[in-house]
Amino acid sequence: MRAIVTMTILAFAAVLSAPAHAQYPSGTTPFCVAGRGCVPMTNASYTSCYQLGLHRGYNTSIADQRNLELFVYQCLSGRIPR
Repeated sequence: MRAIVTMTILAFAAVLSAPAHAQYPSGTTPFCVAGRGCVPMTNASYTSCYQLGLHRGYNTSIADQRNLELFVYQCLSGRIPR
């Protein structure tokens, strides 16, 4: 009985001490890529990076969709200069 109570208290403490999900500034939403994570974006920043990707030769076909998505992710995270 004592072990059950101890485990319950420890589990409850672990849930309370876990950090909340990251909060983004108002007006931004997360842009997430599987296996890479999330970056904050606005509609204007996404459109800017998306158009830059199209200008640099990526296209919206099914075969190139993942590459364009990764390009936009890198652009939004600041790894590719606009």
